[in-house]
Amino acid sequence: MMLIPNDYIKKFLCVFLFIVSLNAAEVISDVVPSKILGFDWKIHVYLPADFQKNAEYRYPALFLLHGSGGNESDWDRMFPILDSLIAVGKIPPIVAIAPASGTSWWVDGQDCFETAFFKELFSYISKKYHLIENREAHIIAGLSMGGYGALRYGLVYPDYFGGAILLSPAIYNKLPPPESSARTSGAFGKPFSEELWTKRNFTTIIPTYLDQKDKVRFFIGAGDDDWNHEERFNYNIEQQVVHLYGLLNKKNHNPAELRIVDGGHNWNVWKPLFIEGLLYMSKTVPEFSTSR
Repeated sequence: MMLIPNDYIKKFLCVFLFIVSLNAAEVISDVVPSKILGFDWKIHVYLPADFQKNAEYRYPALFLLHGSGGNESDWDRMFPILDSLIAVGKIPPIVAIAPASGTSWWVDGQDCFETAFFKELFSYISKKYHLIENREAHIIAGLSMGGYGALRYGLVYPDYFGGAILLSPAIYNKLPPPESSARTSGAFGKPFSEELWTKRNFTTIIPTYLDQKDKVRFFIGAGDDDWNHEERFNYNIEQQVVHLYGLLNKKNHNPAELRIVDGGHNWNVWKPLFIEGLLYMSKTVPEFSTSR
């Protein structure tokens, strides 16, 4: 666990955000035909420079899950960061995929986004965009509600991912707060089902995850002023991520890193943490490394 001061974050960002790649990457809009969802699933796809010229090359993949009410364009602001990190050799050329799911919480609720992700989106992306098949070439990242999804996918489907980056994940070791969209979206039943939430919660699924062979590296970060509820201290995200890190790393020795930085629930926190999370994955996940 580390508390990172603002001046360090600013210096860290300056190193990368002003580096311009000589070759432009490409961001395209695509759709995944989905029988499970019953509609074409909108996604944005980041393709590194020279992707079209390297038809035989296979790429690592970064899957990006947005927060509550978001869409496929929410991560577009992060793609220049990928350009910069690739340009200076800090991460390998990668394909990044950002699907849209509204307030689904990335689970099977009113729409079966979780099932569609693994039965349809994954195979569609792998074939069309030349992904490496090895699980350690796949990183999943999510912010807020997407952080909940990235944690769940890492724990339930460790055979798909080598690492997960959780940015201010909307996780709660017991029940979500009254104002959470987890209670109103239908993702956990309509009306909200405490039983269904608990069945899908990380505290319930970690023991099963630990029994599996494959282990996922987790990078977990949040701001120290994230959703402070004076009357409901334990709902605060910074408290929840410390608890999660304790369960994964301190108690069960699963590879993980934790960062608590100055800030709230916004991109001022997520941008530098996203960079550090990518650097951590590049150093520790073999198929996501620049030396592969």
